[in-house]
Amino acid sequence: MIAAIKYQGIRLHFFAAIFTKVDVEELTNFIKGKPLSVYNRVIWYLYEWLTGNELAIDNLTKGNYIKLFDDEYYYTLQEGERDKRTRVINNAIGTREFCPIIRKTPEIKTLEKIDVYDTAYAQMQLIGQNLSADVIGRSINYLYTKETKSSTDIEKETPSKDKMQRFLKAVKSAGQFELNKEKIIDIQNQIVEENKKATDYRDHEIYVGTTIHRLSGYDEDVHYIGPKHEHVASMMKGLLDTHDKLMMDGQVPSLMHATAISFGEVYIHPMKDGNGRIHRYLIHDVMKQRDQEHKFIIPISAAILKNQPKYDEVLESLSTPIMAMLTYELDDDARVIINNDIDYMYRYPDFTNHVIFIYEMMNTAIAEELKAEICLLLAIDKIKGFINERCDVPNNKLDVCVSIIVKGRGKVSKTKRKLVLKSIDESLLEEVEDFASSVLNTVRETLNVDVADVINSP
Repeated sequence: MIAAIKYQGIRLHFFAAIFTKVDVEELTNFIKGKPLSVYNRVIWYLYEWLTGNELAIDNLTKGNYIKLFDDEYYYTLQEGERDKRTRVINNAIGTREFCPIIRKTPEIKTLEKIDVYDTAYAQMQLIGQNLSADVIGRSINYLYTKETKSSTDIEKETPSKDKMQRFLKAVKSAGQFELNKEKIIDIQNQIVEENKKATDYRDHEIYVGTTIHRLSGYDEDVHYIGPKHEHVASMMKGLLDTHDKLMMDGQVPSLMHATAISFGEVYIHPMKDGNGRIHRYLIHDVMKQRDQEHKFIIPISAAILKNQPKYDEVLESLSTPIMAMLTYELDDDARVIINNDIDYMYRYPDFTNHVIFIYEMMNTAIAEELKAEICLLLAIDKIKGFINERCDVPNNKLDVCVSIIVKGRGKVSKTKRKLVLKSIDESLLEEVEDFASSVLNTVRETLNVDVADVINSP
């Protein structure tokens, strides 16, 4: 175990598994041999913290306090909890019930300096120094809608209009209320169909995958199995306590905080339905709680949707080892039965790769999705302004005409021309087409955004 700490660092799931098999008397005697040794004290503390059982060792009465996690290599709490027995400061970002780790790799230490909101504001200034409050406000509404739709598209669902509206309302309210069990359940109720609404965490095993039923039985394609249902309540309590600790500490970068909580939820899979959308909702909720002054949303789900293989890869960085260790079967009703308990794999995840992914998706969302939506609005406004200066067209009809023109890359197709000519004269339409083509070309050449592609995208 000392060699593991020296060369691999503290991997909580490893120690949690070892401690279920270790000879307690032998471990006790080993620690007693050198009770002031840094490594022995760390192992001693880890055993008592992770198992909840005390070893037959007297409390230390001397020696400096040491930190459980080295700040040079891990993201930690600024103020940890002091354990008088071992004289160890537990500066972990989580709790015994749920404790993710994020390692300070060279790449992550570079990423931690990035404030995604500052990057977003800078991107907006590159588009136009004098963006009006109206354009920014409308872009925010579009981005909320885009985020809602993209998060649903990731689940490969076609929800009802009512369900989409409820999810949109939930996303717009992100960060306004305390994050607790009741809030998680409330969000789930807002984003699922009526018959799937929950009043508590799930009370059965759950898996992600598909089964093909045949006359001779069925084929299973199980991608991921959540932890045993009897562990869900304690894991979720740990996750929410971890959130509270990170809120109080305020030192771990907000996007890392959001990553830990959102991915923790999706791996625990606490609800019978809606876990993926809750997971992506939590990114926005935590970011908003950490910094209330920012008024717009960064459409990360839109970026994830366009990078689905990378999303799957980062999810599988934890799900693959879990599935390799898990033994399970499906009963005659395709319900999963878990035959071994590896709760430590879910309780103590390493989210280093997940943090890198979320930063990458945020930057992609800012550089592509945010920029594209604002360019679309600016182009539409310019074309509408050009038309309004030359003729009087009711707003609802003007919106339809401009959308047709932009979708056609500045031209009106033969099939749509009759409709547009009801609002705009033939002679003026030619001028409008020339002007619209010029606007779209300018945006494409100066800002590298194809506005027609943006408006024509799903």
